[in-house]
This record gives sequence, structure tokens and C-alpha cells, in this order.
Amino acid sequence: MIEFSVLYRLVAAIGIGLIIGMQREHTYCDQSDRHPAGVRTFTLVGLGGAMAAYLSALMGGTAPFVSGFVVLGLLLMASHLRAQSVNAEVMGITTSVALVVVYLLGGLCWHGKLLESCVIMIVILWVLTVKQQLHDFAKKLSREDILATVKFAVISGLVLPFLPNQAYGPPGLEILNPHTIWLFVVFISGIGFVGYVLIKIVGPGKGIWLTGLLGGLASSTALTLNLAARSRENEDYANNFTLGIVLGWTVMYIRLYLICIVLMSRLASVLAVPLLVPVIPGLGYALYLKIKDGREHKAKSAEFNNPFHLLPAIKFGFIFTVVMFLANAARVYLGSGALIACSFLGGSAEMDAVAFSLIDMALKSSLDNRTLVLALLFASLANTITKGCLAYFLGAKAMRRPILPAVALICIFTGVLIGFYMV
Repeated sequence: MIEFSVLYRLVAAIGIGLIIGMQREHTYCDQSDRHPAGVRTFTLVGLGGAMAAYLSALMGGTAPFVSGFVVLGLLLMASHLRAQSVNAEVMGITTSVALVVVYLLGGLCWHGKLLESCVIMIVILWVLTVKQQLHDFAKKLSREDILATVKFAVISGLVLPFLPNQAYGPPGLEILNPHTIWLFVVFISGIGFVGYVLIKIVGPGKGIWLTGLLGGLASSTALTLNLAARSRENEDYANNFTLGIVLGWTVMYIRLYLICIVLMSRLASVLAVPLLVPVIPGLGYALYLKIKDGREHKAKSAEFNNPFHLLPAIKFGFIFTVVMFLANAARVYLGSGALIACSFLGGSAEMDAVAFSLIDMALKSSLDNRTLVLALLFASLANTITKGCLAYFLGAKAMRRPILPAVALICIFTGVLIGFYMV
């Protein structure tokens, strides 16, 4: 009788090899193009990996699978040596590496890891297909970009695991956990780094408004400072820079909401109104600016520097620690009213630090939903006022008039929400 549990695993391995093999076959320019494997070889190697794993399971050892892996390596080596003897041009090893991975995926299929194998197959297909885009992206990277990547790897992969995961502080305020504090630093730095990578991939040619839209993923305050300074050099395009800034503010609310529900999913409905309603006036005013200036100026690209730097990340950790300690001290010794005042002051400096501190208290069940919402609203109000002042006083004179309605609209909507929750 046919063992279907065996058959469908072998079929899955064949399918993975066939699909990747077709992608590889499609990349060859002509019949004279030298390559170590095509669609047939990939299909057979996928099947061979599954069969070798099957035989290893039957024999109670790993000899068949390891032997097949060694034989495959020797065949690929012989293929490359022969190609070099015929043609002096060095042949790439991408296809050979893909062939080795297909063999390993065949082994995964046999062990029932079909979903994992399919996900890996999709990733491999993407990497093989976007060859030119990946090379172009790599060429765009500067030395500073590589250094920023190393810094991010250091703070996330080297520093974090060695920090003590224990709370410190005076009696009743044991809330200063070095591991948790640094985890938040890594988290917010990672968001900024991903936002910068997206900008690198898309390119600045989409215009100032797209820079603002994506830059809001990193830091709306940094974005405001950057575009406000650039507006002085291009005062004729002050409305365009205002559009980018307003979009960055709007994205900040959406980003903050997503961060909060990721950290504490049960707050999704609680925070939907206070954090997403202010998005409405921001998007509405941005659309107004876009329509108004669409016929006057073409979108101009604006260079966006890498927002990830180690010193600002450390400053964020310090601000986060201070705000978290003061907010908890205010809650313990002075009540919820002082907590809201502290959130207002903290929001004027760093919105993310306040949000993380409040979510941390909510996770410990030491903060009710109403106080949490009010504290976030007051913090966002102060943050909007601060960024508005930065744009007004540091930007071009032509930016002052269009930036004021944006600040006023967001503050009015936030003020209405504050009144609603305080009743």
C-alpha cells in the first residue's frame, strides 16, 4: 500500500526543487550560458534530499543524508573546476548555493517541516529574483550606513543579553530594570533603522512628502528639525516641506498606536480613539497642501540622513529612565493628577519614552485605562506644540503661515478628546 505520509513529503520536496529550478533556468541568457544546474537538477536534488533523510530515518542514523550532502558538494566543485578550465571567466556560486539549500529543504520536507520549507523557498525566490535591485541597494550604502548597521547590531546583539534582568530602585519604586530599559532603546532604534532602510530602497526621488511619510517611521521630531532646516535653503518650497512635516506627525500617531498594541494587545480598542483620531486632521490638512501646491511645484527630492546614531539612542534610554521613574513616583506619592502633568512635560521632550513608561505601568496593572489615555493625550498635545515651535522658529519664514493651521487642528482635536475623557 502507498504510504501517503511519505508520498506527500516527497512531492513537497519535488515541488520546491521544481519551482526554484524554474527561476534559475529563467535567469540564463542563452544556451551557451554556463551554469551548474537547471530545472531538472534542482528537482532531482530536492527529491534526493528528502530520500536521503528518509533513508537516514530508516537506518537510524545520518550517514545517507550526510553522504548525499558530500556527494553534492563534490559534484558542484567538479562543475566549477571544469567551467574554469574551459572559460577563464569566473562563474558565480549563487546557483550552487541555492542547489545546496534545496537539498537541505528536501530533508526538512521529510521531517514534516513543510510550512517552514515553503517560507524559506519564498525567501530564496525573492533573493534570487531581485538580484539587480539588491546590488543597486548595496551600491547606495555609504560607509556611514554600514557603521550605523554595526552600531545597531552592537546595541541589540551584544549589549542587551548581558544586562541584568532585575528591577532596582527605592522601596515601592523598584522599576528600573536595565534589561527592559535597553530593550526599549533597541526597539525604538530598530523602528528608526527600518524606516531609513525603506527610504534607501524607495529612494528620495518621490519627493519631500514621501520623505516625510517614511521619515515619520523613524522620528517625527528629527524629521521636523531636518525639513525645517532645509526649508531655509529652499524657501520657495516651504509648503512642500510643511507637507512632509505634517505627514511625519501623522505617521507618528499611527506608529505609536501600533507600538502600544504590540506591547499590550488588549489596549487596541482603548487607544484607538485617542491615538488615531488626531490622524484625521493631519491627513486632511496634508491633502489640502498637496492639492494646493500640486500645480505650482513638482515634488523635489530631499536627502534624508541615517536617523540611527548611538548617542541619540543612549540619550533616549536616559530620558526614558527619568520619565519612567518620575511618572511612577508621581503615581505613588502624588496620585494620577501629577502623573498626567509629568506626562505632559515628558511628552514635550520625547513622546515614545512617555508611551513606553505608561505601557510599562499598565502591564504591571498599576494604571487604569482612563488615566493611561489622558496621560497619552496630554503627552501628545505637548509633543505637537513642541514640534510646531521647532518648525515655526527654525524653519523658513514662508513655513510659519502654513504650519500654524496644522498645529492648531491637531491640538484642537486632542483638546476635545481630553475634555471628553475628563468628563
